[in-house]
Amino acid sequence: MITRRAAAVALAASVLFGASACTSAEPDPTATPPFASEAEAFAAAEATYRAYVDALNDRRADGTSEPTDYLIGDALESDLDASRQLAAAGLTIVGETVVAAFAPKSYSRTDGVAASVCLDSSHTHVTDDQGNDVTPPDRDERSLLAVTFVVIGDHMAITSSTLEDTSC
Repeated sequence: MITRRAAAVALAASVLFGASACTSAEPDPTATPPFASEAEAFAAAEATYRAYVDALNDRRADGTSEPTDYLIGDALESDLDASRQLAAAGLTIVGETVVAAFAPKSYSRTDGVAASVCLDSSHTHVTDDQGNDVTPPDRDERSLLAVTFVVIGDHMAITSSTLEDTSC
């Protein structure tokens, strides 16, 4: 039987990241971002996060996408850890996550972009290796994340994603 701890691991993993392969070297952030304005940088960050969630959903549906392509640093490590924990517990996340809101916080040419992201996981559930739904009944269907991005070459990558104390 799946323990409450395993269900909690699955919930944490579903909120934070999806999972997958590791990269051998982390690219260096670009010294001069290719954005003419703060608004362009925020738009690129939002597009990156939405593309990441789309890839995560595609991987859950048919295994064809690699959401880790959008991650580096702590974000990549968290994603890989969450994937290992889910696999070890025999759990799978099924369904689609939706970006309900993206709110820019800050931008600097050297530090990248910080934003708040509201994720809606109401269309997802956690299943055990027998296909039983083990989604915690009291989970929040929406989660507020603090997300940071860095510019690498001509695109952005997610460097961290942490669960905030409040839901959205």
